[in-house]
Amino acid sequence: MDDTRRGNLIFFSNLFLFSSLGHASAVVVGRTAALQTGDIAPIHHGDLHEEIARSHCEGTLYPELCVSTVAAFPDLASKSLPQVIAAAINLTSGEVHAADDNCTRLEQNWLKQLAPLDRRALDDCRELFQETVDEFNGALSDLSGTSSSSKHIHDLQTLLSGAMTNQYTCLDGFAYSESNATVRKRIEKRLLKISQHVSNSLAMLKKIPGANDTRSEVLPEYGRLRKGFPSWVSRKDRRLLQTSTGGIKYNLVVAKDGSGNFNNIADAVAAAPNSNTARVFLNVGIGRFVIYIKAGTYFENIEVDSKKTNLMFVGDGIGKTLVKGNRNVVDGWTTFRSATVGTYCGTARNCMTYIRNRYAFGVCRWEDVWSLQMASGCA
Repeated sequence: MDDTRRGNLIFFSNLFLFSSLGHASAVVVGRTAALQTGDIAPIHHGDLHEEIARSHCEGTLYPELCVSTVAAFPDLASKSLPQVIAAAINLTSGEVHAADDNCTRLEQNWLKQLAPLDRRALDDCRELFQETVDEFNGALSDLSGTSSSSKHIHDLQTLLSGAMTNQYTCLDGFAYSESNATVRKRIEKRLLKISQHVSNSLAMLKKIPGANDTRSEVLPEYGRLRKGFPSWVSRKDRRLLQTSTGGIKYNLVVAKDGSGNFNNIADAVAAAPNSNTARVFLNVGIGRFVIYIKAGTYFENIEVDSKKTNLMFVGDGIGKTLVKGNRNVVDGWTTFRSATVGTYCGTARNCMTYIRNRYAFGVCRWEDVWSLQMASGCA
């Protein structure tokens, strides 16, 4: 996994042996040995193909869907488990694109009939689908890398869990629809199937040798810890998060009293460079574009899209720098758009924020009131 995107099976049976090719090869080995000893009758290629698929799908929540999906992959016996999972993700990515096309057609065909909330929900869904594809691409990169997939297990789990959550977030946008769920019904079946595919991939992921290694400190949401931080937080960022606010050089200043570059945070975020030009503007030595938000209460909803990477927000402390939003679904906003601070990280899999004097790490979306001492955006 490259650094710009970091900072978001084990089933034992006496018939199966793990090899470097993974569980699929183990089935072949077990079968061959049994045939040589005469313990079982010969089976046809199709039967063996399905048995390999069923062995991979053991323990999934949707086994029949899993088997029908995996059994359709060619040359299954020669594929390692990471390759099987990658093939499943590729297939699911195609279904996400199909769901996106479906939403586009609904918007075009029903433009005049759609209520404002339904239009917003469809727009949210399309953005969430793009985020899902980005997360799939990140997972595929980890699965096809030269290093062991087990080293990336927590990243893979984060990416796939985020992709699955996106489908339900999309559907949540129609919770207060005035169309009697007509629009939701036309997209729900596709999205539930996508979620089931991702759930099955997550279950297969647990069978990769080393996936359940607990020798180092691990938090489920954040992966392995190093000196109290998730391992994907670089040494430079760890030092930065422990530095007093007075020791940081700022790129932009936001102040309610007009003494800064901007009076509101959203304008400062808009002025920050996009990822393709960010290197020119980054704070030398820390690799972040730093926005200092002076003491005050800021009534706004802030959205940081995937083009705005390496942003860092610094405030004056708890009870001094506050950010409050007032969007809610009752007033016609979708769940996705009602967050006080929402960051959409694209292929960036991890984010971090420093709230209430505690480090909190997680997916790139934060809600409710920000009491801001220091916060770092997507990395």
